[in-house]
Amino acid sequence: MKLLLRIVFALAIVGGLLYFFWYKSKDSNSVISETVSSEKVDMSASNATEESTMNYELIPRDEIYDDNDSLARATLQVIKERYKMYFENFVKNLRSSNIQVVFCWLTTEIGDSETKVQKVGKKYIKELCAANNVIFLDFSEIFMPYKPQDITYMPIDGHLREKGAELVANAMAKVIKQYTTSKSTQTFPDQGRPTLFGDFEPNLDEIRDGGKNLPYRIKTNSQGLRMDYDLTFPKKKQRVLLIGDSGFFFPFLDNDKTGTAKIQAIFPDKEIVNAANWGYSIDDYVTLWDERAKYIEPDIVLLQSTGDDIADQFFSHRLKYSRNKENIKPTDIEKAYYKHYSDMQMGK
Repeated sequence: MKLLLRIVFALAIVGGLLYFFWYKSKDSNSVISETVSSEKVDMSASNATEESTMNYELIPRDEIYDDNDSLARATLQVIKERYKMYFENFVKNLRSSNIQVVFCWLTTEIGDSETKVQKVGKKYIKELCAANNVIFLDFSEIFMPYKPQDITYMPIDGHLREKGAELVANAMAKVIKQYTTSKSTQTFPDQGRPTLFGDFEPNLDEIRDGGKNLPYRIKTNSQGLRMDYDLTFPKKKQRVLLIGDSGFFFPFLDNDKTGTAKIQAIFPDKEIVNAANWGYSIDDYVTLWDERAKYIEPDIVLLQSTGDDIADQFFSHRLKYSRNKENIKPTDIEKAYYKHYSDMQMGK
């Protein structure tokens, strides 16, 4: 009898542990799921669509930029147009509320390390900004005098060290100073305001390392934002919102060492808010804004992106990383290119 009870007890513990790890793996902010893979699409997501349950495991990147491949050229045009649609939608929404928007081009793939993805993407996005009268802030120049290992975690990881975050903060501060009088015209009633403004689990305080053995402390407020206090309304200071991917999330840096914290130290008379998240792209910025971030009532929005965001618009990438996977539907050209790319990988 005692042996039977021990077996039942042991099975209960194992079952509880298995459930815990399964549950955490569904949490996009958990340590377990934080490491980003560039090869496989997770088909187990609870909000998977018919498309996402199909065998779209491959994620092409540089191959889409092959000028000698006519199907690749057609595919690149499709995802460029998709990026343009989301970009113009986002800018239009901000402008309708008299919000000052600044585009921040942030990548350490510069100089001899610049890839075709970045080179083509930069030219296209810079033209988009000019056509939509959006300031284009290029961080490439401030990084040029430094060795990669001085401002990033290379060769382990290409994200910014504290020195790199400081350079970014100082560059953004110069732009913010130009718009000290900018003020949004949109406010929201308290009864219609959501409880979460960002996509992180509220009230986090934990150590992560992203699978890189580069531990950092992440803390969030009760509103799902990576900051140490809650925003209150009506606001009493000018609000500056950073929105982007891991470039603005500043992984591997504690909260008080991020670019956000360094800008806040420069401007104690403002509130610097960060809604960036690991792996996000332009479509995520639009939906995050519509569903949550607009209720922050920012006066200035610093939008961070790179050429990666264009490549990210290929459907198999979005099926893995988009915060709204249920809306991802590939075009016929993308499906044709996916088969073409798959055949190439198998040597056909």
